[in-house]
Amino acid sequence: MKTHHFQAFYQVMLTGSITDAAHNLGRSQPAVSKTIMALEEQLGITLFDRTAMKLKPRIEAQVMFERLHPVMEQLHDIERSMIRLDPEFMPSLSIIAANNVGTHLIPSRIAPLAAKGQAIRVMNGSAARIISAMEAQQYDIALMDEGSESVPTDSPLYEQERFEVPIYAIYPKGLLDAPNDRVGPDQLRPHRICSLYQEHRVGRELSAIFGPPQIEFQNFYPMACFALQSESIALVDYITCTTVAALNGSLSAEWARLDGDLTSAYHLLRPRFRPQSNAADDCHSILRQAMLDHATA
Repeated sequence: MKTHHFQAFYQVMLTGSITDAAHNLGRSQPAVSKTIMALEEQLGITLFDRTAMKLKPRIEAQVMFERLHPVMEQLHDIERSMIRLDPEFMPSLSIIAANNVGTHLIPSRIAPLAAKGQAIRVMNGSAARIISAMEAQQYDIALMDEGSESVPTDSPLYEQERFEVPIYAIYPKGLLDAPNDRVGPDQLRPHRICSLYQEHRVGRELSAIFGPPQIEFQNFYPMACFALQSESIALVDYITCTTVAALNGSLSAEWARLDGDLTSAYHLLRPRFRPQSNAADDCHSILRQAMLDHATA
């Protein structure tokens, strides 16, 4: 199945006309018609009901168009950026990450690479955006958490490794007594508890233990900052604890691991069809070790 098959289908769906699609593609109308029929044959489905006047998209065509639309938009973005971009300024290493790991963990771990002169681009994105970017082979490396409904599946487009980072309670110094560096629900319930929003898997699991939280956050780090300034307890992962230790020197914080085996899941991804480099290999190894350090905390 070739790219121009999908391009022809995409243009037909956008314009609603074989003639207009052919004009946009710079091809003849019969050539576009043959391309659509070849795509249907290869997929084994009928995409359009054909009448004397026009093509009418079937439900199969509408579903495929919705799946194809973001991919084509990404290709157009790449084309536009490449036209404008001077190759001398193109970063040779690109990373896309979740906010929690992008706040401190990634910047601190890649600093030695940057000190050696390595050009790096670091972008943040939602779980759904990161999966889409990996499918489109847009970045060298991705490090993502799991969104409310966005979990990377086994895919031929990227390789992945999953890490389970333990959940901790973080709080102002002296608020709790945790002599064994562990805390249980009975110690935490008398206090105001902050947790992730309820649509998130971790948020739901914590609510099952502690009940619905008074304060919900979308991300761990701002939740921890709020708790430390409001005599509250934030239920976060260990990555957040090390971030607070590095960035919040003015806030006296303590943390203790939550009893049980509750974790926050992260995925380290690499595209399979993007050109590889020694720099990307080194960075991948560095970030993998960073995740292992936090998963075994």
